[in-house]
Amino acid sequence: MSDDQKNEAGDGAAKAPGPEDMTAAKMLYVKLKAKWDSGVEGCPTSVDELKGALAGGMSKDWAAIDGLRHKYFLWNGDTETCSGVYVFFNQEKLDAYMASDLFASHEKMPHFSSVEAQQIDVMSGTELSIEKTAWANTPPTADDVGKAFMLIVEIKMKYDTGVEGLPTNEGDLRGFMAAAGMGYPATFGGLDGLRGKYFGYKTEGDKCYGFYTFTDRASLDTYMASELFTKQGEPPHIDELTYTIHEVMLGTELTMDLGAWTGN
Repeated sequence: MSDDQKNEAGDGAAKAPGPEDMTAAKMLYVKLKAKWDSGVEGCPTSVDELKGALAGGMSKDWAAIDGLRHKYFLWNGDTETCSGVYVFFNQEKLDAYMASDLFASHEKMPHFSSVEAQQIDVMSGTELSIEKTAWANTPPTADDVGKAFMLIVEIKMKYDTGVEGLPTNEGDLRGFMAAAGMGYPATFGGLDGLRGKYFGYKTEGDKCYGFYTFTDRASLDTYMASELFTKQGEPPHIDELTYTIHEVMLGTELTMDLGAWTGN
């Protein structure tokens, strides 16, 4: 592992992320549909076998990726989908990973019937809502990540509402999120049990994303029962809101909080 990939716990001067860090950062959201009946020897035949492999060290290959801040290994039992949510420091590092044999290997895994990968921008302002609640241990342990859950919210934007003061395009929305003194992302940074919320945007389809990591299920449930969540889809410029809840799988502790933000 290179020096810049050492866990932040080993750097006493580790800096909190800044607006420029968020502008440069990119997310990769990969969804892999499980296929347990592949019949290929050595491939997992159940989610328990997959979880066991990850917990046994299979995730360590991703810990060595240059330019990776986080990779969450996720499981959604309702859809039988394994997901990877990655945060890279910049587009160059994301592109290098997507050109690598490690990324290409997903398509060759018989225990997945389909692979879908989306690149998503991290919006400026996200620095106010991530890495605010510490893990129980630094660096996080398997026990820490095994209690965590991720909520992924996808919002289809509607910019033609005609309502004064609402965003009329992507630029308006990004400006609102990044505006000094507005502090909307900071509303989430103060939530109990929220390790962080990444605000993401994909220009194609005008989709806004929220990737929330809660350190435990109780904190997630409390948030989802609050008006901050239940009323999130009500504004006129929100065309459609959908969400999914994912377990964070063991092995993720090896791919957390790598490298360092610049603080700018």
